[in-house]
Amino acid sequence: MRIDNSLVAAFEAQLAQASRILIGTHLNPDGDALGSALGLAEFLEQRGKHVEVLCHHSAPRNLKWLPNVDRVQQEPSGEGYDLGIIVDLDSIERLGNVGPYFETLPTLTVIDHHVPHQAPGDVRIIDVTAAATALILTHLVQQMGGTLTASMSTCFYTGIVTDTGSFRFRNTSPDALSTSAILLENGADLETASQRIFQSKQLSSARLLGHALETMKLDMAERLAWSCLSFRDFEWAKATDEDTEGFVNELLSIDTVQVAAILREAKPGKIRVSIRSRAGFDVAAVAREFGGGGHKNAAGCTFETDLTDAEDQIVEGMRRCLASS
Repeated sequence: MRIDNSLVAAFEAQLAQASRILIGTHLNPDGDALGSALGLAEFLEQRGKHVEVLCHHSAPRNLKWLPNVDRVQQEPSGEGYDLGIIVDLDSIERLGNVGPYFETLPTLTVIDHHVPHQAPGDVRIIDVTAAATALILTHLVQQMGGTLTASMSTCFYTGIVTDTGSFRFRNTSPDALSTSAILLENGADLETASQRIFQSKQLSSARLLGHALETMKLDMAERLAWSCLSFRDFEWAKATDEDTEGFVNELLSIDTVQVAAILREAKPGKIRVSIRSRAGFDVAAVAREFGGGGHKNAAGCTFETDLTDAEDQIVEGMRRCLASS
């Protein structure tokens, strides 16, 4: 992958005019969101900029080990910022409570790999073929002559390994693999990333996963699977929403299943849905029906209704997806 020279030049021009920069990423951040934001912050500091990283939510448990993760804030420390950069999302709304801090900035850059359904930003570095935003940023840093430190490499590697499911998902490309090798050569911490992201689970998470599998529902000749976790289920397991990370992939691992979803009512009346699919089934289109989005084989959306109503709507959408593909 090589980023278009005109985009690199436009980004360089923005940086030349900026001294105080805000970096933002999406609600409920994953490894690509935080890895991208933290790695980019370090690169910009190499260039003498004052940088702050904002996110609506703090880092989840499995990412609290990331280098410099304690710099993630829920509000800026001062005023007078002249550039905003948002990473791993394509709409201001998904910034949550930190969105207003970016809406008032004089210039904005977006760096992302999702299929855009909005187009904010004066400079937009978008590659929907990239496995992760961190992959785009690694190339950007290289093209701009930055130094890939061990901490920066760990952050970017975390983004790539998260969004490729430890190089198991369909989006794993030769570029993702070869760039990860470069990051490892520059000191990325493979062992910690693998253990903390993929091989560490709270007891509460294990309990809730068992319940999700026990109450799973199947339809369309066992090609469709879903499970609903109510607020009472979370209370019973003493679990939080971040404990459900990866649950939907367990449903999709069943050999007959081609589309799977987990519905979570971690808070009463607010239902978050994660949808995954195999091969040519476009679940991002399903998510967009309900105001969400994502990638073709990995997407999500949120309902503000009761769990039964959300289940009826999303299951019907997934049935249409399977029937039309």
